[in-house]
Amino acid sequence: MAKIDEIKEFIGFLKVLFVTLVAVDTSLIAWIFKNHVIPDKISVYVVFGIVLVITVIVCLLFVYILKNIKKLKDL
Repeated sequence: MAKIDEIKEFIGFLKVLFVTLVAVDTSLIAWIFKNHVIPDKISVYVVFGIVLVITVIVCLLFVYILKNIKKLKDL
């Protein structure tokens, strides 16, 4: 029974991390739309790159959470 609880806690931690990254990603996207006309285009491109990286991490984290949930079914 302790193994199931450990996996549930780990999934809960990953969900918090997932929601935090989605919030950061959304905020950065809003910043890009607000500041896309500023003369310093390099900062917009840097933030766009960060958004891409965070989005990939969010997708991978989502898949990892689903795999852990399926692992619970097998226990």
